[in-house]
Amino acid sequence: MEQVEESASVPAKGEEHFPIRVTTFYNFAPLTEEQLDRWEARFHEFSAATGLRGLIISSVEGLNSTVAGTDTAITELQALIRSIPGFENTVFKDSRALTNPFKRFKVKRRPEIVTLKRPDIAPKKTHHNHLSPAEWERVLREEDDFILIDTRNGYEVEVGKFKGALDPETHSFSEFQEFVEESGIPKEKKVLMYCTGGIRCEKAIFQMQESGYEKVYQLEGGILNYLKHYPNSMFEGECFVFDHRVAVDQDLLPSQTYRLCPHCGDPGSTPVTCPQCGKEAIVCSPCKELRHGTTCSKNCAHHHLR
Repeated sequence: MEQVEESASVPAKGEEHFPIRVTTFYNFAPLTEEQLDRWEARFHEFSAATGLRGLIISSVEGLNSTVAGTDTAITELQALIRSIPGFENTVFKDSRALTNPFKRFKVKRRPEIVTLKRPDIAPKKTHHNHLSPAEWERVLREEDDFILIDTRNGYEVEVGKFKGALDPETHSFSEFQEFVEESGIPKEKKVLMYCTGGIRCEKAIFQMQESGYEKVYQLEGGILNYLKHYPNSMFEGECFVFDHRVAVDQDLLPSQTYRLCPHCGDPGSTPVTCPQCGKEAIVCSPCKELRHGTTCSKNCAHHHLR
């Protein structure tokens, strides 16, 4: 089984100015409840000893996580994860941050490590119809008879996407099946799918095959892995991430454009001056059109509306 290039190295540009290393990973490898109890306790011990922050989602179907810390802490964590039986070949996608983008460390046990509301779909192959970044780039540049689908939610797609990608306009991943059923995409069509780090496509690809699509392929390692190899190419804009960086740019460095809108929590890039306190802020375009949308916080919005 071909593996993507490991991410022991991180983007060289600005590395000395971005001392925090952020790593994201997932692996569909079965774990018993007893194993989860043991490893969750070990993760908490590791965080307490190293200052690691972020979230690890645990389930009987595997692990899914984005965490951040020093280079030493992340290197040691990656070794710890690979020491778990079944996780030896876990692939990590790394990026950088100026400060830790997480406030604390959490471990959450859930029925699924990515919520499709289909716990019965647990991929047993870790390389099922994957295209490496190089293969993906070739298809996008040299072929034209395919449908390209972004499996992420609408607010993520607005920040950046591949040229020509179809936006399902979903609000949660559990809506993806409904999109497939109503899309009208011919069953014989070649379908390419992608997401942030690859995990959503791992389940979506089986869901599409259940619906009769045979030629379905996913971008291995998602946008984060693609940008590591092909910055400023076929992906337009920035990649939304689920932490306080909001997004990373083409060099996998923290966004200088987007901030979380203080009113709705979606990514925003519209600068405003708060009419209540005079503070400069960034909001999303839809909220800016609301009566309170140019305020800098929910507190100022409350007083402004009185």
